[in-house]
Amino acid sequence: MADLVDLAIPANAQAAAEALGLKVHRSLTSGARVRQIPREEAEIALDCLRDWGISARILEDVPGGPRS
Repeated sequence: MADLVDLAIPANAQAAAEALGLKVHRSLTSGARVRQIPREEAEIALDCLRDWGISARILEDVPGGPRS
């Protein structure tokens, strides 16, 4: 099974993430996130978003995520 991670993005980057085919979840407490995607896909998305001038980061060991 692939290593699943979350991708944290600024709220104003939702359209850019969706243009990459990612499903963005928004919350008042955690902000905008792409949840539970394979690490490799998250790294590719991170590079694309950074190329567009958007700051994003990969979150590991997310509370409420699946336990191995």
